[in-house]
Amino acid sequence: MKVKGNTKLSVEVYLILMEKGGTFMIEKATEKDKEFILTKAAESASEGAQQALSAEKANQIFNGILNKGGFYLVYRNADSSIAGWILLGENTDYFSGKKHGFIYDVFVLTHFRGKGISKEFIKEGISTLKKSGYEEVRLNVFATNYAKEIYKKLGFKDLNSIMTLSI
Repeated sequence: MKVKGNTKLSVEVYLILMEKGGTFMIEKATEKDKEFILTKAAESASEGAQQALSAEKANQIFNGILNKGGFYLVYRNADSSIAGWILLGENTDYFSGKKHGFIYDVFVLTHFRGKGISKEFIKEGISTLKKSGYEEVRLNVFATNYAKEIYKKLGFKDLNSIMTLSI
């Protein structure tokens, strides 16, 4: 198993999956892959945040994470096209100061949804972060995001709650 490139969270990741007779692979994104992903940043960020974000704002968010050592894994189809991605990195607990692995973004292109790709990404993300030495993985999800149920099924638990009041 080999992953090209050197990241703060250097890990070797290749996962070959057989699905409906095709070969799929989860691997570290190339620079060309990152360029493609960032063209979809507004769609991905807006879906995750459940509010419209401009391409400029979404790129600012994701590039900030990448510049601090974050990296993408991509789900590549047999024809080498990308079906989706996960953005992994490090974060620090504000209160304890303890560092932990963090899943910043999980996105599957519309026509590839419903095939379990998100679950595979999350499992691989957890494994990658564990291999990098983290004892805990966190993510942020809005209460009304359907993905919250996927995360719970994979073992994630509520940690805190942010409440809002319009005045």
